[in-house]
Amino acid sequence: MRLPLVIATAVCLVVSGCGKPGEEPVVVEETHAAHWEKVLPGLMTETQKAQQELVLTATNALASELMGELTAALDQGGPAAGITVCREKAPQVAANVSETYGLRIGRTSHRLRNTANSGPAWSEAYVAGLEGEPTWVAGPNGELGALLPIRLRAECQMCHGPAEMIADEVMAAIRANYPEDQAVGFTEGELRGWFWVEVPPGEPGV
Repeated sequence: MRLPLVIATAVCLVVSGCGKPGEEPVVVEETHAAHWEKVLPGLMTETQKAQQELVLTATNALASELMGELTAALDQGGPAAGITVCREKAPQVAANVSETYGLRIGRTSHRLRNTANSGPAWSEAYVAGLEGEPTWVAGPNGELGALLPIRLRAECQMCHGPAEMIADEVMAAIRANYPEDQAVGFTEGELRGWFWVEVPPGEPGV
């Protein structure tokens, strides 16, 4: 399965760590999770394959834009500045990508930094089960949902690694911005979280 090229290299600092605490996610009314069924890529319809391509394109765009914001912040003020900028910029980036591609998109984790970043109802069982492979689910009205895992890279431990390895100023920024943070203590290669995407019914562009 081809995954977005930038996910593995660019998003370890952005998964479920951005957005303002308490801010409502960019979502609409949920469809009951029980009505969503897992679908294997090899058994997808042509419409689902087109939806899948849109998922990968939009996820690439989100990861790339978020990483651009983070890189600028890190260059200017280090990891602590990156946390603050990510908190302020990420919601608008996600909203822009959602509007551009006509879908819903976000980030979630089993250990959230930002409590507002819970995924859609259909994703909850896969998140709880620590699903480590790309997961595709078909909605009751022709939607396609995706949950794309992200694993921690070594350089991301400066914000998500063991607490004793995180610089004091970074921990201070985390505590100030995310008092309910659960997103430290990860090790390199560990499952950190997921991008979730939901594409509406019908073939994209039609």
